[in-house]
Amino acid sequence: MKNFILSLTFIFSLSFCFSQCVPDSIYADSTFGVWPTPQTNFPPGDVGIPYYEVVNFKVPRDAGAIDSAAAGTFIDSIVLTSISNIPPGLSYDCNNSSCSWRYDSLGCASLSGTPTTVGSYQISLDATVWTQLFFTPFPIPYSFDGYVINIGNTGIKITNLDNSFLSLQNAIPNPSNESTKIQYLNNKVENVVFEVTNLLGERIYFEYVNSIRGVNEIYLNTNEFKNGIYIYSVNNGIDKSSKRLVVNH
Repeated sequence: MKNFILSLTFIFSLSFCFSQCVPDSIYADSTFGVWPTPQTNFPPGDVGIPYYEVVNFKVPRDAGAIDSAAAGTFIDSIVLTSISNIPPGLSYDCNNSSCSWRYDSLGCASLSGTPTTVGSYQISLDATVWTQLFFTPFPIPYSFDGYVINIGNTGIKITNLDNSFLSLQNAIPNPSNESTKIQYLNNKVENVVFEVTNLLGERIYFEYVNSIRGVNEIYLNTNEFKNGIYIYSVNNGIDKSSKRLVVNH
């Protein structure tokens, strides 16, 4: 019974660790923003593979930063009311229980879980912007949309190897604790550069890899990496493929 209770405690702690997020301080000097942007978008996921992604945002003071029609109106707080059309198997959690943040503050929400259904999901971050109109609280509904999460089957389909391409796959596991396996597909034998950078573009890891024609594997030790989001890439001097990796110890 004691071992059973300890196992449950471990599972709960692990789930809590992956569901909670910490706002990234690199956005502290921003006036307003949401990261990733719809242009950067969320990384794809695979059915049956744990998924974890963090959305960071900075709450502005002037509502005009969100909607030009509301310029000159002061924001009191923003409440994330929902994230619409999340892929089945995923849920979201904020860095505070109310999913509410005051003006000029950093906030974050994490999407986590194990996807169960293949599909392309149009994601919307739905919020209520609380302003003050004539010293009276006034809510303004607002949605950050244009996001997509593609959920597909795992594995690499080796097709069109006669064409010129370098295709990087999702790291497994991602988030990574101590190590992760990264696969990429190449159409020829050559040396490629594999590197990992942080979101500021600073190189964290670098190595030359001898590629074979077909599926290649790289095992990355993330034990010394700080918790956060990283960009990993392969580059042969002509083609480059990049994806994101979350490290969570």
